[in-house]
Formats: sequence, structure tokens, C-alpha cells
Amino acid sequence: MEPIQVRSQIWESLVTMLRVYAHAASLNGKEYAVTAVSNRAWVKHGDCSLVLCFRPETGAATWRVIQPERETWGAFQIEHDGALTFPEGEKQLDTAAIDWMEQLVHAARASGIS
Repeated sequence: MEPIQVRSQIWESLVTMLRVYAHAASLNGKEYAVTAVSNRAWVKHGDCSLVLCFRPETGAATWRVIQPERETWGAFQIEHDGALTFPEGEKQLDTAAIDWMEQLVHAARASGIS
């Protein structure tokens, strides 16, 4: 399988994990909506969002957590062997998805959205 195809499948798995964790976060009555179009994915909760963008040709990707008055962001790489590489090191897909959802939950709380 070509590296682009492998990275694309990893991306799809990452988006699926975000859907699972967003659903779990929604069980407390606060909706987290996930939208994915091509190589972009959004998780939205009130006025806060997590936005992921991905380039399958290179594996380069970015993330942003957007709050009404603050934004945090970073970059990562989806490797052809399935790893997610961040500046601070490698993470498993599920760990990265959990970390991002936790950031979004904290952002929503800080913005007054419970």
C-alpha cells in the first residue's frame, strides 16, 4: 500500500476516534458535534472548537483549539507506519484524540460553557 493511502487510513481512524470520544463527552448532556470533510475535521462545543487539518501527500497536519478569546495550536505528522509524531514525541492515535478532547473540554469550561 502506498504511503499516501496508509496516512489517509490513519487520518480516517483518527477522525473516528474523535467521534467516539466526542460522543462519550456528550453523554453528560453537553453536545460535542464532529464534522469531517476531506482532510479537515472539526469538533464543536458551544463557542469552542477543535480543528484538525491534514495533508495526505506529506503527512503534515495541524491542530487548533479555538475559544472566543484565545487560540492554541500545534503541528504533528502522520507517519506512513501509523505513528503520530509531535514536537514533544510520538503519541498513539487514541492518546492524541483523548488529549485534544480534554483540551476542548477545558477550553469550553474556561469560556463558561459547561
